[in-house]
Amino acid sequence: MPSKVRITQSLLSSFQWVFRKDDGFDSFLKTLNREKEPPTQAMLDGIRLENVLNSVLNGEPIDSTHEWFYPIAEMACELHGARQQVTLFQDCEVDGQPFLLHGVLDYLREGHIWDCKFSKRYELNKYLGSPQTPMYLALVPEARDFTYIISDGEYVYRERYPRDIVPPIEPTIKNFMAFCKRYGLWDTYIEKWRVNN
Repeated sequence: MPSKVRITQSLLSSFQWVFRKDDGFDSFLKTLNREKEPPTQAMLDGIRLENVLNSVLNGEPIDSTHEWFYPIAEMACELHGARQQVTLFQDCEVDGQPFLLHGVLDYLREGHIWDCKFSKRYELNKYLGSPQTPMYLALVPEARDFTYIISDGEYVYRERYPRDIVPPIEPTIKNFMAFCKRYGLWDTYIEKWRVNN
């Protein structure tokens, strides 16, 4: 039986950008090798937004003069009572290869999943092809939908994907497997992402 390997939406996202960005392949190799890269400004903004939002959800007041007061207040109303930073695992098999799906959900409540994003320039359906959607729905089989809740610091946008319109994660994993094997990266993936029992 092949070794079980961990797979995350961030690894699959990195794989999706291999041919879409000039440095896509190099960035994918770093992710595959589990090398830490310094966070971008967009990532830092997203972390800050989520930290402020979680503080409010946990009962901390937010001053009306805060630069993000209105979007935070709107998001907090929607996410009230949701569990935060929920780490989940789910077994999955693709073409005889066992995988362990692994993800950390920003928010989960009563069959609904949310992921918080900060985007200075939001465009409609920005996250339409993200592997995060099918991955997280696979992690929560009883979930009815997945919603990206996005702010540019002034407004709040939403992309809601009901389960019945989201393709399964397995075809994306299959493409990832084929790519790694074709380019001689499969052994590296097994070595770096093997699940230790």
